[in-house]
Amino acid sequence: MTDPTTDPGPTRVAPDAVARISAQAARHAPGVHSLVIVPARPYGVTVRLDDRTVSVDVDVVTWYGRSVLTVADAIRDAVIDQVTSSTGLTVREVTVTVTDVVVPGVDVPVPT
Repeated sequence: MTDPTTDPGPTRVAPDAVARISAQAARHAPGVHSLVIVPARPYGVTVRLDDRTVSVDVDVVTWYGRSVLTVADAIRDAVIDQVTSSTGLTVREVTVTVTDVVVPGVDVPVPT
């Protein structure tokens, strides 16, 4: 039990922590081949934190033949669920950009 005369202090969640949680959730959503990782986005996502709310941008490569809208919805659901349960933050939005598709048997597999 917490002593009411002491202030336990604030808890902060770093944007990098939210980015890693988001990336892990997005990577495991059905239909995702890989995340697009560039120097500006080392985890494949961008996070904007505002007090207790967060916005996440995810760039992904999906599989040819999968519904882009269905994959994007799965990514949103996974990111929102995982970020909320892991951090207690409210997810304002998850923007998903599908930058490419992988065609099985045509494209050379790239490690994810």
